Amino acid sequence: MTEEKKPEEKKKRKTATEAAAKIGPMVKAMIADVLQARKEGKPIAYTFICCCYDEIVRAMDIVPAWTENYAGICGAKRDAQRFLERAESEGFSRSLCTYALCGLGFDAWREQLGEMPPDAPWGGQARPDVMLGSGQILCDPRNKWYQAAQHYIPDVPVYAVGLPWPPYESDYDYREVQDYYVKYIVEELRGLVAFLERHTGRKMDWDRLSELVDLTDRTWNLIWETYELRRAIPSPMGTGDAMNTMVPIVFMMATQQAYDFFKELNEELRHKIANKEGEVPDEKYRLMWGGGLPAWFALNDFNYFNSKGAVFPVETTYRTVEAVYNFDIDLSKISDPLEHIAWRWVKFWTYWYDKARKRPGSHPDVERLIQYIEDYKIDGIVMHEAFSCRTWHVGLIWQLNRLKKIYRDIPSLILESDIVDISSYNEADTRARIDAFIDTLEAVKSKGK
Repeated sequence: MTEEKKPEEKKKRKTATEAAAKIGPMVKAMIADVLQARKEGKPIAYTFICCCYDEIVRAMDIVPAWTENYAGICGAKRDAQRFLERAESEGFSRSLCTYALCGLGFDAWREQLGEMPPDAPWGGQARPDVMLGSGQILCDPRNKWYQAAQHYIPDVPVYAVGLPWPPYESDYDYREVQDYYVKYIVEELRGLVAFLERHTGRKMDWDRLSELVDLTDRTWNLIWETYELRRAIPSPMGTGDAMNTMVPIVFMMATQQAYDFFKELNEELRHKIANKEGEVPDEKYRLMWGGGLPAWFALNDFNYFNSKGAVFPVETTYRTVEAVYNFDIDLSKISDPLEHIAWRWVKFWTYWYDKARKRPGSHPDVERLIQYIEDYKIDGIVMHEAFSCRTWHVGLIWQLNRLKKIYRDIPSLILESDIVDISSYNEADTRARIDAFIDTLEAVKSKGK
């Protein structure tokens, strides 16, 4: 093992917006708040993004520790290898989700030492009081990661929230079964509240929960409105920045800080549009990040695209599906905050179903790509397949093949590496593939003139 190996230096990615440049200090402060909470004896919960319990833990004054976030930080700082190797030494396969491996390696090392591993990025990951998993279709670790973590912290209980959504079928309307899904999710959330009350000694403040649910709705709407500004030509902000501005979306929801952040970003983008300030001085190609988590250690690749005159005005990763007020149900009329959360969840995941049913052979994920191509005037598509993130990435090529039955000539590029395992990445090869893709874009554009 090479636990003492120092991470190699990485250049800081140049951002196009002032808002994106503020994210680093915000994340660092968020990590520091969790470490401070540990010192003060406040209850801490290991948590996953997009699991419907943001408002619940915040209403109960439980401090969320986002384990995916910390693994991403280790990856972005190119300091994940020693934790991955530690997990491997514990018998975990390197082919598993490297977020999970990084976290498990960190937990194992921390518990062995009785303190943080040496030079832990940004102070380290605090020991939790509870761990909140998710019985969700999104990825395997949401069910198994925290169960595996109990090998090292066996005294820390786990609650997995069941969060299904109606599957897409072209021959029936999901609304026939949506009430059942909502009822099930509400019961799961009630179980979560009871679990947290029992294990933390905190009681749910139901009035506070309702306030935070409303704040979340308003924040989702503001995010959607802000990101829609990126339709402008030239586009004022790209996916490289969005991989920073996703932090308030997935780690700070149900906070005034998240709402205020997007209010500032909205104003900044409007100012840029009014002054015709694009992400690059000479915008030549408008690309869509069509799927896949990024390689957090290689975000400078977005700057490389920019150097070629290519911008990413839209992405599917971490992108708000739609404004809450555009759903086919008025959530403001649902008084029970847990039911409100459940309906919001189901509507997020089923929003594209109706459009897909109108196009024979289509699929909701493909309809979303089509909509973005049309709305954002997209010239080409880039996807990233992370070898250790199979559940989230496995369908990308299938989506692209379906899409090309409609947009036959749209150029595409599939990058391959990982989310935090830098050993999977070759910068020279990646840049060569980007160069070839840009050449293809230029040939297609020239042909169409």
